[in-house]
Amino acid sequence: MDNSTGSQPPRRRRPWRRVFKGVLIALAVIAAPLLLFQASYVMGTARMVSLADRLHPLAGWKPDGENVSGGFFCVPVAVPCDSMWRQYRTQQPPTPTNIRQLTVAAGLDGKVDGDCETSPLPPNVTGMYMACSAAGVLDGYDVEVRVLKLARDDPERIIQFRLSSVKNR
Repeated sequence: MDNSTGSQPPRRRRPWRRVFKGVLIALAVIAAPLLLFQASYVMGTARMVSLADRLHPLAGWKPDGENVSGGFFCVPVAVPCDSMWRQYRTQQPPTPTNIRQLTVAAGLDGKVDGDCETSPLPPNVTGMYMACSAAGVLDGYDVEVRVLKLARDDPERIIQFRLSSVKNR
């Protein structure tokens, strides 16, 4: 019998294609929820982060941390949703005028409480204290700028930018 006249040889099976397709489908199923959570986080916090970006640190302030909490799937366990803080450290003490200029440029009223130097603690007590602060409401968010001092004679200052939705009050 002649096999070349109309019949074709049997096709070779390629099991690696089937395995490859299965791996791709599994990766897509695993990655889709992660991408959804990340997209909701970015979309849910974008407005708040853009407001925080209006607060420009002064020259010499070194970033020391940031925490952003929010998004559609946020669960307020230890930190309320729609809140964030950024922290900077500096050896150059900011003045109330520096804090006023920073907050006015961001859109706040510029009222500063404290002189950014004097401790409200009694003379025999040491520890971190708030040397000055400025606060206000900006586009539905409570915004606070705080200057913290670790001890009376310590030259280092911690500056915090804190934002929280007015819904968290």
